Amino acid sequence: MAVWNKTRCVRLGTTVLTLGRHLPRTLKHISRNGIPGGCALLLSPCQGIYTAGMHRPVDIVFLDREMKILKILRNFPPNCYAAPARRTVSAMEFPADRLADTGTRVGDVLAIDLG
Repeated sequence: MAVWNKTRCVRLGTTVLTLGRHLPRTLKHISRNGIPGGCALLLSPCQGIYTAGMHRPVDIVFLDREMKILKILRNFPPNCYAAPARRTVSAMEFPADRLADTGTRVGDVLAIDLG
């Protein structure tokens, strides 16, 4: 699964991670090593993000039902709480600077490519 910024026609990540049944292992890896390059972490449903135990900053987008970006937090630091935007249903975390590198902005629409 890859994640794309449909508005800007750019790929944000080649792999979409979810917490699902591998929650402890995934969180342990991300906390220690950060989100791997080329990956994005999908959090759904999302009522806020707490970067507890993380050692590196991350880029965060809060998304509505149509995957439209409502709020962006760039280089969000470890051990902090990020309140969601109004109408948020999910969020994605990326390695720091990924959103700036791709020109991603509030209002852009993302898509997950299942193929």
